Amino acid sequence: MDFTPEEVTLRDDRVVTLRLAAVTDAEALVALEHAVVRALAGVVKHYDEVAPDTAALVRRAGLSLVGAENADGRSFRLVAETGGALVGDVVLTRMPFRMLRHVALLGLGVHPDAQGAGLGRALMASALGHARVLRDADGARITRVELYVRADNARARALYESLGFVTEGVRRAFVRGDDGALVDDLVMGLLFDGD
Repeated sequence: MDFTPEEVTLRDDRVVTLRLAAVTDAEALVALEHAVVRALAGVVKHYDEVAPDTAALVRRAGLSLVGAENADGRSFRLVAETGGALVGDVVLTRMPFRMLRHVALLGLGVHPDAQGAGLGRALMASALGHARVLRDADGARITRVELYVRADNARARALYESLGFVTEGVRRAFVRGDDGALVDDLVMGLLFDGD
């Protein structure tokens, strides 16, 4: 898969490089996931449920860890790097069945110290732009991207809506908080038809 690294200046004047993830990023990706989950903002897992080390991350992430080495075109992951540290990532994973290969699931993580500066938007815009032109070995392309977001995560929902995602469904009382409160989860989708 070809992806030319991009430099992006955030609203706080930090310059980040967006590039394909590599095997050598595994340790930094574990640290990033730990930081995102520790912040407990809009996530659906607890700290003790994240990958404890690089071996566990590679086992769990499988194809989504390294886009450049994913020959079947099923998944790619971009990372955002600044000052030698990873501050965000976005992964698009295509559905495994031929009848669903046009659908990709999007996951996004931004380090708490980098939130609110436009990094999530930059990562998503880059990944979606690449997904629009990506073709697998038989020429098939992604025409639908979907994601899931907690209904109480207004900031993330606003970002997704601004990029063209629409709410397509509600998984009622899907997430149980530590206090026992149940929160809806939204299914949001974006169609590339007509591109």
